[in-house]
Amino acid sequence: MTLDVAALGAKITRFRDVRGMSLSALAEAAELAKSYLAKLEKGEVENPGLRTLSGIARALDVTVADLLAPAESAPRAERKTMLADTAAFGRILKDLPEGLKDFLKAMEADGRPVPPDMIRALASVQYRGKRPHSLDDWRFLYDAIRRSVSRS
Repeated sequence: MTLDVAALGAKITRFRDVRGMSLSALAEAAELAKSYLAKLEKGEVENPGLRTLSGIARALDVTVADLLAPAESAPRAERKTMLADTAAFGRILKDLPEGLKDFLKAMEADGRPVPPDMIRALASVQYRGKRPHSLDDWRFLYDAIRRSVSRS
């Protein structure tokens, strides 16, 4: 199987864009030179190593398989990036509760941006019409969801 470097580069760019990450932020998180990452996104790197792809996948909160999956057989990647309905996701971002906005900013400042699928999940949480308010409540909820899903 031959690696389609143009498709890989485009996929990395889409994942990065959906997460609102700059090229510099992704390069730093993946421990790569910004110039190398730019070439990779343009499809100019013929054979990126597994270590490179693993670093990028980790920084984007996806798997290497998500990066390498052919576009037509990547439903998991589509769900993760929410590329199918970016307008709806934009509306979700616009209507986030203040406490959740604060939590997302804090996570971003920590260098751990929250993936879009998790933002969507957090934004929909309510119990008897009430939602968490404090930064600590949102962090607790985020950690609880991550723990419960990662064990399955």
